[in-house]
Amino acid sequence: MKKMLSLVAVLMIAVVSFGQSGVSFTDATSSYNKTATSSFNFVFGTAYKAEDIKSNATYYESYFTVTVTPASAGGNTVNIKLVEDNEMARRVILRLLVNMDIKTVNVNGTEIDRNDFMTKYIMID
Repeated sequence: MKKMLSLVAVLMIAVVSFGQSGVSFTDATSSYNKTATSSFNFVFGTAYKAEDIKSNATYYESYFTVTVTPASAGGNTVNIKLVEDNEMARRVILRLLVNMDIKTVNVNGTEIDRNDFMTKYIMID
C-alpha cells in the first residue's frame, strides 16, 4: 500500500510539473471573438523565464507590446497587445512563439499545434 501511494504521488508530481512547462491561452471562452480583440492573454509555465520572454519580445516592439507578470500558480501571465491591429502584427505573434520554441498551446485543456492555434484563435481570415 505504501508503494502504491508513493507511485501515485510521484505520478501526480510529474503531471503537475509537466503541465506547468507549457503555454496556455486563457482568452478562449464562449464569448471570445478574435476579430474584436487586439489583446491576447497567455500563461507561460515555469520553463519560460520572464527575462527570456521580455528579451524575445523586444524584437517585435513595432508590432506589439508584451507585459509579463508572475502567475499565482508559478510561471508568468503574459499579455500581448497589438500596437496596430492588422494582419502583419497578428502574424508576428507566431514569430514570438517560434523564437520561444513553443510548439503547442493549451486551449481549454487541449494541446493545439502552434500553427493551428494561430489560425483558429489569432489570425483573421
